Amino acid sequence: MRLEQHTQPFANLFYKKYLNDTSSLSSFFHYEWNQKALNKRLQETDFSKHKRAQLVNVLTDYMRKFGLSEKSNQHLEELKDNGVVVIGGQQSGILTGPMYSIHKAISVITLAKQQREKLGVPVIPVFWIAGEDHDIDEINHVYIERSRKLQKFVYPEKSKIKKIASETTFDQSIMEHYLAEIFQNLPETLHTRVLFAKVMNHLENHLTYTEFFAALMNDFFQEEGLLLIDAAYEPFRKLESEYFQLFVENASELSGIVFEKEKEFEKAGFGTPIQTKESAAHLFYVESGERFLLERQDGMFINEAKGLSFTKDELMHIAVNHPENLSNNVVTRPIMQEMVFPVLSFIGGPGEIAYWGTLKSAFELFQMKMPVIMPRLSVTVVNTKTQTLLEKFSFLIQDVWDGVVEEAKIQYINDHRNEQIPQLIETMKQELAAKYAQLEELLIEDNLKLSPLVEKNLRYHERQLTFIEHAIDDTLVGKLDATIHRYDRIIMELIPNGGLQERTYSPLQLLNEIGLDFIKELLEVPYEFNGKHHTVYI
Repeated sequence: MRLEQHTQPFANLFYKKYLNDTSSLSSFFHYEWNQKALNKRLQETDFSKHKRAQLVNVLTDYMRKFGLSEKSNQHLEELKDNGVVVIGGQQSGILTGPMYSIHKAISVITLAKQQREKLGVPVIPVFWIAGEDHDIDEINHVYIERSRKLQKFVYPEKSKIKKIASETTFDQSIMEHYLAEIFQNLPETLHTRVLFAKVMNHLENHLTYTEFFAALMNDFFQEEGLLLIDAAYEPFRKLESEYFQLFVENASELSGIVFEKEKEFEKAGFGTPIQTKESAAHLFYVESGERFLLERQDGMFINEAKGLSFTKDELMHIAVNHPENLSNNVVTRPIMQEMVFPVLSFIGGPGEIAYWGTLKSAFELFQMKMPVIMPRLSVTVVNTKTQTLLEKFSFLIQDVWDGVVEEAKIQYINDHRNEQIPQLIETMKQELAAKYAQLEELLIEDNLKLSPLVEKNLRYHERQLTFIEHAIDDTLVGKLDATIHRYDRIIMELIPNGGLQERTYSPLQLLNEIGLDFIKELLEVPYEFNGKHHTVYI
C-alpha cells in the first residue's frame, strides 16, 4: 500500500478553521488537538471519579455475545484499573454503513496505540454505537454499482412504528434475500463466497440493526481489542441513572447555556449545527422502543404530539428508577460520555466537531472540560483499476475532487460534437417560430380565431426538433461510450454522489475485491493525525 496526504477536500469554513487554526477557537473548545494538549489533558484531569468496575461489568456483558478476544479482555482489565480511553462512535448502518465508520474505528485504535506509547499509560480504544438513534432511513441502505450506475439498495421492510435502531428487528428471510441481492450485484471474486458466508453467519443471531452492526465490527476489530458499547443497552442506561438525574435537575440552566453558545457560534460565522431551542430539555423519553423528544413548558417536561407530560419530580423518579426510559440527545450524549468514561480524546468527524463547538459552557456547568477532540482519519482507497485509469489520463486524485475529470469528460464529448448541428436546429426553431408568427397575423387579419391551435402546433414541432437534438446527443455519447465510461468510473469510484468515497460506499466492495484481510491491511497504514486527507493506493 502507498500513502499520500492531501489538504482536506470538501471541508466547510468551520472545519477548515478547526484543522488549521484551532487556537482561534478557544472560546468553543478547552483544548487544541495536538500532543501538548493530550499531555495536558492526562495531567490535569481527575479520572478517579468514574465507576470503573461497574462500567467494565456492563461492557463485558454487552460484548460477550459477540466474542471477547484476549486483547479485549486485557483492555477491560486496564480500564478497570487506571486506563483512559480514546472514544468515537457512529450509527449502526447495514454492513457497517459508509466506510467512515471503519475509518472512525481505525482512528480510535490508531490514536490509542500511539498515545499508549507516548504517554506511558494504558490507552484503550472504545466505539460507542448510537443504538438509540431512531432515524432508520439513515442506516437502512447501502450503495453499490449496478449496470454501470451507482444505486441505492434500501432494505425493503418498513415499520409503522419509528423505533430506535437497537429495537428495530429484521425479518430474517427478508434480510437474507436483501443481502443475497446485494451480493449478486457484486463481481464474483475469490473472496465473494467466504465474505457472503461470514455476513450471513453474523446475521443468524443478530436481528437488530445494532447487533448486526456490532457483530461485524467486532469481527473486524476484536484482535485490536476495540471495546464496543450500545448506547441503548439497558444495563448501560442503568449505569447512567445518576447522570440522567443531573440532566433533569439542571435542565433549565443547561438549555439556556447551550442556546447562548450556539448563538455565539453562529455569530462567528459557523452556522447553527444543533439548532437548539431555549425550551429544549435535551432528553428523549423512550416508550416501547420509540423516542419522544421532550421540551420544557411551564415547569413541565412535555412532548405535545405524543401527549406526554411530566413534572420535574416525575422525570426525576424515572431517572432514578427507570433510566432505560430516558435517552440522550445531541447535547447530553457527549456530556454523558464524559461522565461515564475516562476520556482522553474523542474522535469526531466534521459534523460532530461542529456541534461539540456549542457545548463548552455545558461541560463547565457540570464541572468538566471537554476532552481533546481529534479529527477522525479521512481516507480514500484507490484500487488498482482506478489507479490505471488515473495514470492513463494523467490525472491526480486532486483533479477528481476539484472537478477536473468531469470537465475533461465534457470537453471530450464537445470535441467530438459537430457544432453545426445544434446551431442548425436552433436556426430551424427560430425560423419556425417566425413562420408561425406570420401565419397567426394572417389569421387574425381574416378574423379566424385559431391562435391556441397555432401555438399548440408550434410547440409540437419544437418538441420534435428537441427530440431529434437529444437523439443525436445520445447517439454521439453511445459512439464515445468506452472512453466516457472510463471517466465515469474514476468519478464513481472516488467521488460517488459528488462527495468523498468514505461517505457513500460501505467496505463491502473492497472486501470482495481485496479479501477479508483488507481492514487489517488498512490498520497497518502509518497514519498521522495532522488534519490531512489520507489517500491509500492498494
